Amino acid sequence: MMQVKCFTMKTYNENTYIVYDETNECILIDCGCKTIDERLQITHFIESKNLKVCGLLCTHCHLDHTIGNAFFSYRYNVHPEANEGDRRLSEMTNYQAIALGLTEEIEEYQPIFTLEDDVIVKFGKSELHVIHTPGHTQGSVCFYNEADHILISGDTLMKHLVGASNLPGGRQKTLQESIEKRLFVLPDDVVVYPGHGETTTIGEEKNNNTFATAASVRH
Repeated sequence: MMQVKCFTMKTYNENTYIVYDETNECILIDCGCKTIDERLQITHFIESKNLKVCGLLCTHCHLDHTIGNAFFSYRYNVHPEANEGDRRLSEMTNYQAIALGLTEEIEEYQPIFTLEDDVIVKFGKSELHVIHTPGHTQGSVCFYNEADHILISGDTLMKHLVGASNLPGGRQKTLQESIEKRLFVLPDDVVVYPGHGETTTIGEEKNNNTFATAASVRH
């Protein structure tokens, strides 16, 4: 059975995830860890559980989700992976840093663009199915574990919210179509682990998320 450990990073109120199973192999998702204390939370958990890091995945390439990639890539000898649609965004790290008010130099570690739609990421006895959900960014993806009804949704879908579509690469209509056609077709009991905020379920969002289909989109 796949397990999910969430760490909410205080700097950007962003959720970083470790998914692992009984084999002790794990995947890191969205390492938005800016400070050394935030990064040590992750490494302490990995090493106290004796986990083997097999991959580093990005739901999208906004800096608040990728700022820790270089640290974890070097520490665990894994390369960050993203969707091709976010290639240009990943090359704009310095511009993103300025937008976030950062003055220090950001250590860049460019991802490889392997996370195409329907790709299966395997680790241990578990699988993550890549679902391309453009709209928040062109390359936004979600990771679905069908066996355990788990969805890591990034900023595409959050509890009673959706990701902003007014940032570079965003498109509101595309985002809504991604949610309706790619995510709301999943079973209602699928647990959604978002990029920000609390967990929810597909059923809860289908019934109560007015932003998923409304004209006004925010986050």
